[in-house]
Amino acid sequence: MRIDAAAPHRSLVTVSIALLCVALLLGACASNRGSAPAAGAGGGEASAKAPSPKAELPKEIEIPLRLAPGNAWKSRFVSTSETKRTLVGADGKETAKSRTVGLEIVAVQKVTAVEGTVATVEITEGEARILQDGKFIPAPYKQFNPPNPVSFTIDTATGKTDFDAMRRAYGKWMEEVKQGPAGDILGRTFRLPGYLAVLEEMYGKPFTRVGGRKLSMDGTPTGKDVVLPFLGPGAVPAPVVVEGTIRYTGFEAKGRQHLLDVSGKYGGQPDFSGGDALAARLADFGKEAPKGFTGSGSASGHFQSSVDMMSGREVRSAGQLSYSAKWIFESGSLAEEVAGKAILEPAE
Repeated sequence: MRIDAAAPHRSLVTVSIALLCVALLLGACASNRGSAPAAGAGGGEASAKAPSPKAELPKEIEIPLRLAPGNAWKSRFVSTSETKRTLVGADGKETAKSRTVGLEIVAVQKVTAVEGTVATVEITEGEARILQDGKFIPAPYKQFNPPNPVSFTIDTATGKTDFDAMRRAYGKWMEEVKQGPAGDILGRTFRLPGYLAVLEEMYGKPFTRVGGRKLSMDGTPTGKDVVLPFLGPGAVPAPVVVEGTIRYTGFEAKGRQHLLDVSGKYGGQPDFSGGDALAARLADFGKEAPKGFTGSGSASGHFQSSVDMMSGREVRSAGQLSYSAKWIFESGSLAEEVAGKAILEPAE
């Protein structure tokens, strides 16, 4: 006898979809009934007094993360940001710099294996571009043939992702590039840890932001999460720990897809425990990092997305992030303001 371990999840999703469909159907029937003309002389008065059925959507919907070998999505991932930094010296003199950066990647994410609750997702990048002078151009570092495809794993029961395999592949590639004539140039313009952090954010978020959660229309706390604004391939972003709420706002059926409309908002503070982020920013002004500093800041953002109810993965999303930080040290201070945007959408 064959036992389908995913059957409970499949049944749960099917029930959720059925409840939504019934609720929407009742709503349509109520609307049609309310607009029907009165029959007979007393029909108008009787119709006005008759109660109309009210469509009620489920108070809560659980969206399990359910992945199977062969599941695949071709998507366009975009992350952009506008950054303004102001350095104030010991003499009070201000030096300001602003920068607009962006990363656009078209890639296929394919589930290649599922062992127990752990799924392996392979990523094959087709295009990678960076924003320069208001236009996306081919990413220069792609000419050095970074690893492609790469993979990561995700535990569908806990939502935990593991990008160790991707980090190792990129680490090996970087060591090989450093041995060549372009090593010095790439080392000054491309910081691998920061770039990988952004890739992990791009590739993991569609699976973890909604999948595995129980949502309501009133809003559900998300617990702690981390967001990373893209500050460019040569920057090391400071992770921002945030907490917020998430809720579902509607339901849509498109062909074989059953999509849940979701929105959320969050807020939190950057992590100032390390000095690498400050050192990278001061280097942009030709300054060395101070031995000691104090930091403060905040971040807030919101997003909207469409979630495939059968897999739990986002197929489309758009979000905005506002981030501010300030470092104070003996020789002055550095302030930073970032406005970031992130987009996920299906690619042809």
